[in-house]
Amino acid sequence: MPITQLDGPEEESSYFVPLALAWEDHDEDRLHRLSGAAVARIRQQANVGLMGDAFFDESFCRALVQAIGSNLDLATANGKLHFKATAAYAALSVDVESLAVSRPSAMSSNTVVTLDETLFLKGYRRLREGMNPELELGRFLTDVVSYRNCVPVLGALEYFGNDGSVMTLALVQSHVSNQGDGWAFTVSYLERHLDDFRLAIGAAVDATESDEAHGGFLTLAATLGLRTAELHLALATRTGNPAFDPEPLLASDVVAFRQRAALEADSTLELLGQRLEQLPETVQGDARAILDQRDLLLQRINGNGTDVDGGIKTRYHGDYHLGQVLVTDNDFVIIDFEGEPARSFEERRTKSSPLRDVSGMLRSFNYARWSALRNISQGTEELERVLIAARDWELATRKAFMDAYMGTMGSSATATPVNADLLALFELEKALYELRYEINNRHDWAQVPIQGILALLDPDTAR
Repeated sequence: MPITQLDGPEEESSYFVPLALAWEDHDEDRLHRLSGAAVARIRQQANVGLMGDAFFDESFCRALVQAIGSNLDLATANGKLHFKATAAYAALSVDVESLAVSRPSAMSSNTVVTLDETLFLKGYRRLREGMNPELELGRFLTDVVSYRNCVPVLGALEYFGNDGSVMTLALVQSHVSNQGDGWAFTVSYLERHLDDFRLAIGAAVDATESDEAHGGFLTLAATLGLRTAELHLALATRTGNPAFDPEPLLASDVVAFRQRAALEADSTLELLGQRLEQLPETVQGDARAILDQRDLLLQRINGNGTDVDGGIKTRYHGDYHLGQVLVTDNDFVIIDFEGEPARSFEERRTKSSPLRDVSGMLRSFNYARWSALRNISQGTEELERVLIAARDWELATRKAFMDAYMGTMGSSATATPVNADLLALFELEKALYELRYEINNRHDWAQVPIQGILALLDPDTAR
């Protein structure tokens, strides 16, 4: 199981590349699977074969899971491979050898394999030194506080170097049957609603009766708010583990939050000014409006959070949006606790206000609104017809989510009431980050965070 280092900064140049061999004369099935992931042809005397990515080898995947279940240790030249199961693995009553192994699929910088609809194996390709937050949070939620609405972590493979370094190479979780992620579910629902509304234009249709029009969906949005609050309460559980125990939210923390948001604003506005002419003409006017309101934007950032009195800092999801929840019947399971990929492990493990997660989900509702509009609209005139209906859906969804979230958090002695001022600061910072991302990657999507920023600057204006 080689860990390969390429030229470049050490943290960005270590990769997990397990390899498997298949011989032409007696490994026909394995040879077929490895052929799509071969890295070299090999020869041993008269024997000819392939060397390829071991995640394409069913036997390797099963053996890796079994080694984790056995808590196996394997010595290496400069350290050891440590296969470690969680307590949840003991409850797994399945013959791993009998499980069918899927072909690997890429997921960001990782590789994922499913074993029937029982196990989910994730191989981390690009490695980072230190405690992996996905493994750490998963163990805590699974073994310590027994949070029901996340995917149980069953174990992991870690590398411990003789120099004290540690890297997580693979993770095993339970496979959760689902109807897809929250993003696809939400956008599909909203597209159907807007399409029905568009076809009904001319009849006596009131676009503002959102509670009646979206009753079933709003119930789901409230459930998502409930599960989010329950996650944050679970992560606020005091267990004596300093990596997880909640800490007081200090005035200095809020100052740091504002400074971070101001830095995001500076870098985003500078980039927006440089790339303005590259954006679609239809959004350049609104983009200029943001640039013209630079002083107001910074004033809003520096004014937000000034009335925060008390509160706690905890661990939190860190990259929370509709794509990070699976729809399971009329409920949700939260997945992927890696945090923002661009941040270091140390940053991802730093405690903060859990409202950062809430702001991410609220921004995701906004993206779902505009994504559905783009998909169903055939022209400017048609877009105008359904804009109000889409906006009302977003407002109703936000309210259902926030009412459930605040009701759950407010009724607990563990947490403190939600501070709307601090939430607005995080939501504005998130929208600025999104705009910088879209400028660098998807010009035609820049409209979404631009509209979001303008709405946050002037909440009384319907956008």
